[in-house]
Amino acid sequence: MKSWKNIIYNCSFALNCLLVFLLIFGNNMNVPLFLKVAGRMHPMILHFPIVLLILSFLWEAIVGAKHEPAIKAAGDWLLLSASFTAVIAALMGFFLSKEGGYDAESIAWHKWTGVLISLVALGWYAMKDFVRQKKVLSITVGALSVAAIVLAGHQGANITHGENFILAPVTPDKLQPVVLFEDAVAYTHLIKPILEVKCITCHNTNKAKGDLVMETEQLLLKGGKHGNLWDSAPVGFGLMMQRVHLPLEEKKHMPPKGKPQLTEDEIKAIYYWIKDGASFSKKIADLSPTDSLRIVAASFFKTVEGSDYTFAPADESAIKKLNNDFRVVTPLAIGSPALGVEFYGASFFKSEQLKDLQTVGEQVVTLNLNKMPVKDEDLKIIGTMKNLRKLNLSFTQVTGASLSELKNLKELRQLSLSGTGVKAADLAVLKELPKLSSLYIWNTSIGNNDIAGIKKLFPKTTIGTGFRGDTIIAKLNSPVIEGDEVVFREKMGIKLKNYIKGASMIYTLDGSEPDSLKSLVYKDSIVIDKPVQLKAKAFLPGWTSSDVISKNYFKATYLADSVKLLTEPNKDYKGVGGATLSNRQKGELNYRTDKWLGYRGNDLVAMLYFNRPTLLSSVNISTVIDIGAYLMPAKEVEVWAGTNNANMTLLKKFVPAQPDSVKPSYLTSYEFTFKPKEITLLKIVVKPVMKLPLWHSGKGQNAWIFVDEIFLN
Repeated sequence: MKSWKNIIYNCSFALNCLLVFLLIFGNNMNVPLFLKVAGRMHPMILHFPIVLLILSFLWEAIVGAKHEPAIKAAGDWLLLSASFTAVIAALMGFFLSKEGGYDAESIAWHKWTGVLISLVALGWYAMKDFVRQKKVLSITVGALSVAAIVLAGHQGANITHGENFILAPVTPDKLQPVVLFEDAVAYTHLIKPILEVKCITCHNTNKAKGDLVMETEQLLLKGGKHGNLWDSAPVGFGLMMQRVHLPLEEKKHMPPKGKPQLTEDEIKAIYYWIKDGASFSKKIADLSPTDSLRIVAASFFKTVEGSDYTFAPADESAIKKLNNDFRVVTPLAIGSPALGVEFYGASFFKSEQLKDLQTVGEQVVTLNLNKMPVKDEDLKIIGTMKNLRKLNLSFTQVTGASLSELKNLKELRQLSLSGTGVKAADLAVLKELPKLSSLYIWNTSIGNNDIAGIKKLFPKTTIGTGFRGDTIIAKLNSPVIEGDEVVFREKMGIKLKNYIKGASMIYTLDGSEPDSLKSLVYKDSIVIDKPVQLKAKAFLPGWTSSDVISKNYFKATYLADSVKLLTEPNKDYKGVGGATLSNRQKGELNYRTDKWLGYRGNDLVAMLYFNRPTLLSSVNISTVIDIGAYLMPAKEVEVWAGTNNANMTLLKKFVPAQPDSVKPSYLTSYEFTFKPKEITLLKIVVKPVMKLPLWHSGKGQNAWIFVDEIFLN
């Protein structure tokens, strides 16, 4: 055993000498591939010296001074194991650091503390007998080792997970209040938190993989060595969305396999944020009620009505007593203690009616006094409602002289002073409201010259000033296509609508752009009996015409009675088996759903069985192309027909054109037409590209094919 101790100690000594040499002279060292593999094992190995050093510290502090041979031997092995694993972990960390993408200052601190741990562990073992003679010295050396571990671990966590990763949950600037839907800014409160959890761990100033840092708006816009993160051009939306939609096992899939993955709702949120223009300042509540980003964001936030409140509910009898023909007090949501108060009938309003609310003042969260004769002195009563979130004083008799009475409303988010006598100078006292996110001051004496100063005074508050221009031509909303069904059997009716009264809608069914001179004018409905690509647009004199909306419709007269897959799809993209291809369920660009079958490295071969002869004249195989995500057009597609497996005739064969560059993703299909033929058995063969072309970033790798439906007519 002693000889083994000497061998391990000598190895540790030699490796520490190598470690110090590399630290001083290895700045320009090119690490061989096999050492890069070893370097990537650093996160796995480093846990051994951490545990062994802490155990050594505890062992030496408690029983290290005892002279029993077995106890001394156990302590010796703990120290020696800690020393040996510490130098191995430090060397692996050095090799990993040579891969690049790390902040020089942060990685330097981490390397030096790692080397310090290794040298302290080696010295501790070499001088163990001397150290054990004095318990204070033993505890000091152990404490120094643990302190070095904490420091190195903190630096490592910053590199791997972002700045201040360990202490972030308790750091004051991270303890942000819950943001309500009404106050949320799309980027700040929805997109940025997603990026911080799922992306910034690999793309921060300490660890900039691909030279990409995502910590600030400016750095996001700058992009990395592969270009800009997004492109708001239709369909593709750029590099980030391509990487997110890559199959999980792909090297370039983001986040990498093994890291926390984006949820479907998070992917949709980022997608629609980019599609809406990737604004860093737009509030979610300012979006149209039908806007996709607003709809998705609703699941991430609570509203004032649905928020969690910790105060006790008011007495029901007190609430009932307060309700009359001119004042309504109601809970904001079922089971919620929060109350909303509305006043009606200005001629019946009296200040005493506000005083009556003091019995439920703690529970009042929204107070609507719009067009009531509220005066400055009434604000003193309102200022006692400490949980108030929304206050509407629009078109009241408030002059602004007593706005300071509201300074104790620390929970107030929205305040409307529109149509009142307030002046710009009166608003300064509202700075004491820490959560004020929306302030409405339209139709007041506050002029355009004052707005800039007010926005500077309230940098985090949305200032609602109303419409201040008469030369802007408004843009029409796009038509809305009713219903989600896109696959039909014989005929299908399509209905369009537009929310702007008097707007007319025009459309085409051949994929061409709608034109006011040539296109069809929508009346009551559109009836189709064949596959079409619908495009529609809205017009109204005095308005800018709307954006074009587009939707594809597919005809599937027949369904196979059964479908058998002769080749297995990828285990992550199995859809619902063979039924995926014949259930009139059309997939979308997001192919990571059970509406798609995915193949890579082998052909899709499917048999479609019919219980009785069926007269067919066309077969349409629906697919998706996403070149950046390795989803290429098929290399070859074949359609066979026959009466049994041994008696099959090739009906058609098609070789799709291959792209020569990366293009936005899109849905397409391979259509085969032939003379009407009675068929009882169809065999579909779709062959993927086996090697991506040289111009592709994944050159030489297998391409994917995805199929969601086979339409038979």
